[in-house]
Amino acid sequence: MAKYDKLFEPVTLGNNVQVKNRFMLAPMCDDSANHGQVIDQQLAYMESRAAYVGIADTGYAYVNDSGIQVDGQLSAAHDSDIPGLAKLAKVMKKGGAKAILQLSHAGRDSGVSNANGERVYAPSKLKFSWLNYEVDEMTEADIEQVISDFKAATHRAIKAGFDGVEIHNCNHDLLQQFFSAISNHRTDQWGGSLEKRMAFPLAVQKAVKEAITESGKPDFIFGWRISPEEKHGDQVGYEINDMVAQTKKVIDEGIDYLNISLNLSADYNNSSRPSYDVQVKGTTESFPAYFQKVVGNLPIYIGSNVLTADDALAAVDDATGVYVGRELLMDPDFVKKIMDGNTDQIINTTTIEHLKEVGLPAGFVENYADKDGSGRMVSYRNGIPLPGLD
Repeated sequence: MAKYDKLFEPVTLGNNVQVKNRFMLAPMCDDSANHGQVIDQQLAYMESRAAYVGIADTGYAYVNDSGIQVDGQLSAAHDSDIPGLAKLAKVMKKGGAKAILQLSHAGRDSGVSNANGERVYAPSKLKFSWLNYEVDEMTEADIEQVISDFKAATHRAIKAGFDGVEIHNCNHDLLQQFFSAISNHRTDQWGGSLEKRMAFPLAVQKAVKEAITESGKPDFIFGWRISPEEKHGDQVGYEINDMVAQTKKVIDEGIDYLNISLNLSADYNNSSRPSYDVQVKGTTESFPAYFQKVVGNLPIYIGSNVLTADDALAAVDDATGVYVGRELLMDPDFVKKIMDGNTDQIINTTTIEHLKEVGLPAGFVENYADKDGSGRMVSYRNGIPLPGLD
């Protein structure tokens, strides 16, 4: 067996759908949609990056107009979005990948929604130092509407021809805000105890499951992305065992894979060790190994600083699959080069001009480039730390 053959083994998801290999194109917002609508640059970019992976995940698409975090974010909020999403799904599937539409709501961090004159809301009305606008506490009607919006967005994904959806329950978006004791100070059915703080994510999950059932497509894939913990110095939103408790409930209701966002705090990391290999404090287990005990045979996808073939191989020692972000931006043929035995040809440094040459949309290039515009090389271990890249 060749050294990297394991990376190209098929993966069977929770609904028995098989994907062709262990690679996932990581969900990355390319900051290039035109008021939420897909543009041609995005189609070309996604077609090349999705060509050789088993699963291709879009960046986070907002489910309603009050949940937009960044300019250029993709929309799944309106029926008018379906034609563009259909074009996107088609090119993502062209090389045999399963095309997944990631769905999100930014909650308090919906700065673009605020700029657009939309009302911004969150679990509780709190002041956050980085926000320069007011955030309302969600009413019962707001909560029910957002749950309904996730369901409607799932129906749109199905109509557009996607193979599945992934719910963004991580990186401080609305679902995580409800689960966090830092941001959720409610005393009703949606906050307080651990069980009540997980009620909103579970309600979103139930609504998405209903949409899939109503579609009559049992092979439609349901992915779930989490941040394993939330800690900010002395402030703790939730511990890993809190997320384990939520994940157990999610598994009981039914998902097809678990995607773990592993951009862990500096307390855990150093520059030479990928975060998927970091041990959970107080244990001898890595984060994916800790969750694998909870999910049983359900596939787990992990990543973070996967920039070489050996990085990818190390990830699948700890989990079923590996998501790749920054490296597929720099080298669209990363997976193919491993498959063909050409690992010595992998490109893991870049310049601004190179990013343009390999077809990154303009908005993505602008945000990925050095802020001083120098065009200097980006080290593969010290790449520009864009949130969500991998």
